[in-house]
Amino acid sequence: MPLARARCSACSQPLADPPHVPLPVRCVQCGFGQNVQMAGDGQPSDFESAFTPTRLQQWLATARARMAGGALGVCVGACKRCQAPLVLGPMDAVSLPCPHCREPRTGTAGDVLVDQWPEAWAKVTGGDFDLEYRLSFVDDKGVTAGCAACGLPTPPGDPSVSCARCRAVTWSVRPGGQRIQLGVRVDGERQGRPFNGVVSVVQGEGMLRADALRGASAASGQSLLGITGVGCAVVTAIVFVVICGGILAIALLR
Repeated sequence: MPLARARCSACSQPLADPPHVPLPVRCVQCGFGQNVQMAGDGQPSDFESAFTPTRLQQWLATARARMAGGALGVCVGACKRCQAPLVLGPMDAVSLPCPHCREPRTGTAGDVLVDQWPEAWAKVTGGDFDLEYRLSFVDDKGVTAGCAACGLPTPPGDPSVSCARCRAVTWSVRPGGQRIQLGVRVDGERQGRPFNGVVSVVQGEGMLRADALRGASAASGQSLLGITGVGCAVVTAIVFVVICGGILAIALLR
C-alpha cells in the first residue's frame, strides 16, 4: 500500500478523495459480474483485508494456483458472491478519472491499479503462539519466498521463471520488467520468542492450517475447563448442602 497520497498530475489534488468510480469486474471462479468501487489512485475503496484463518486459507490456495500457473494477474478485491479473488490481467486497459478535475489516469492494470493480492491477513492465537499471517509480494533482489506450488527455494537473480522441481511458474513479470512472486509473511511470537519470516505460499498454507487447528483446540480446552470448573462448584455446593442438612437432622433428633 502506498505511504504517500498520490496526487493528480493536472490539478495536484489527492487522487484518493471521493467520489470513487465503479470498475466492472467479472469473477473468474463463479462468473458473477460486479462493480468494484475504485479511487482515482487505483486503490479499491471497500476491500476489507482482515480475514478469518479459514478464509485466508482459501485465498492462499487460489493465490498459489494462479502464481504456479503463470496467471497471477492484478487482484482488486473479493467476489461478493463466492469470496474468491477478483483478478484483472496486468495488461488490461484501465482509465480512472481524478475526483477533482476529472483528468483520467490511463494505462494498464499493472501500472494504474494498486494490487490487493498481498493485503489479505489473518491472526491466529493459541496457548504458546500469537501470529499474523499475511500474503506478501517478494521481488528477486533479496530474500525470496520459493516456489508457490512445492516450496523449493528460488535464488534471487536466477533467469529461470519455472521451478526446477515441479516446473511451476516461480516469477510473475510486471509491466516494466519487475519480477515478483507471492509468499506468506508470518510475524508474532511462538513459545515466548519472536517469530518472523517469509515462506512459500504452500508452506504458509500448511502452517496456517496447523496453527488454526491448534488455536481452535486451545480455545475448546479453555471452554471445557470453564465448564468443568462450574460443574465442580455445583457439585461442591450440593455436597455442602447435604452435609449441613445431615447435621441439622441429627441436632433435631437429639
